Amino acid sequence: SWLAQEAIQECREACGGHGYLAMNRLGDIRNDNDPNCTYEGDNNVLLQQTSNYLLRWMSERSQGHPVSSPMGSVDFLNDYDAILRQTFVLPDAQDLMDSSASLRAYKWLVCYLLRGSIQKLRKQEENGCAEFEAKNNSQVYYCRSLAIAFIEHTVLEKYHKHVHSPSTPVNLQPVLKHICSLYGLWSLNKHTAILYQGGYLSGENAGKLIQDSILELCSKLKDEAVALVDVIAPPDFILSSPIAKADGELYKNLWGAVLQSPKSLERPSWWSEFCNNKPVVGKLRSRM
Repeated sequence: SWLAQEAIQECREACGGHGYLAMNRLGDIRNDNDPNCTYEGDNNVLLQQTSNYLLRWMSERSQGHPVSSPMGSVDFLNDYDAILRQTFVLPDAQDLMDSSASLRAYKWLVCYLLRGSIQKLRKQEENGCAEFEAKNNSQVYYCRSLAIAFIEHTVLEKYHKHVHSPSTPVNLQPVLKHICSLYGLWSLNKHTAILYQGGYLSGENAGKLIQDSILELCSKLKDEAVALVDVIAPPDFILSSPIAKADGELYKNLWGAVLQSPKSLERPSWWSEFCNNKPVVGKLRSRM
């Protein structure tokens, strides 16, 4: 829901003043999405539950139990120690075009943040904090970041498996793989500081290669953007937004919608207040 909120805001700003126009309905989309950020509790509460879930699994693992979940989202933690020993092998840009590179980095990121969160919690408890206080003091930079990274990893992993599945039409795979890789690298780029801090990335070229790959993927997807939007977007009569019509005739549709609005060609009820009963100019001056 936070990602959707950011996307809606980005769209609103990209449309300039037209984004505020009620008939374009970007405000309606924002109003519809905002409650998603607080359903069943604030997102930060849900993030705490997610980090607690991961910490419980690590407790089970430390007792010799295998890590296994119904959806398989945490199964990679069985290789926790081996993953933490990995580092970013500097490939060329083409290697980063495959989302498996981002997926490997995300697995390391989750394991690294999980280790840091466990260490932070232990330190809080050693300092005499109760469990509730210890967890509260371990959210910023640790458990909260862990939960966000895990959710992003899960989204990337599910999409990666889908686009590489034999059931996905071969003619659609190239563009879908580019989208998957772009999401992975774009999301991973927000965690670059942690990747360097933990030693997964090193040197100037690693971060630069990620950025260059993001730009190249944007260039590859540029010509597909309209088609991708048309595939996902509802029909015009459902959107009911002049600025979003499939024909792309932005200003023509906006002007047409204005002319079709009730009383758009009539004088407003308050016109006489400004034309017939003009205020004396002197009365408008400040008396301060």
